[in-house]
Amino acid sequence: MAPAFSTLRITVENSQQQNDPLLVAVKNALRNQTDVQITDSDDAPLLVLYGVSSDSQVLSVNSIGKVGEYRLGYNVSFKLIDKQGKALSEPQTVRVRRDLVFDRLNVLAKEREERELRRDMQRDAVQQILRRLARIAPIESHADQP
Repeated sequence: MAPAFSTLRITVENSQQQNDPLLVAVKNALRNQTDVQITDSDDAPLLVLYGVSSDSQVLSVNSIGKVGEYRLGYNVSFKLIDKQGKALSEPQTVRVRRDLVFDRLNVLAKEREERELRRDMQRDAVQQILRRLARIAPIESHADQP
């Protein structure tokens, strides 16, 4: 992670949950995989996670008209802003997709598999966010230059 991001505040926009699962996952990943310190100080840059959504679409239908396969989707956007609210990077969106074969004879197992896939998708999205944060070069202020 770039030295300018040695500390970060993190929030999930429009989340009413104190322990939002995405917020917890991002904080844990930053603590465990980077040297970034998580803070509540207004002096630190703010990582804003927003536009979190999950969806599914039918990929195939069998010969009797029943769904045979779904494509699951998970999207999350993020932006990095400084303490004055100015953008430190362009907003970015992470999209994760997984295919799920549906078996109407084994619904409970497939529901469990779908929940696990969705958790995996969130973990993958968090890892993609960390990789993208590591590549962000802070926008330099040219006001200090003569």
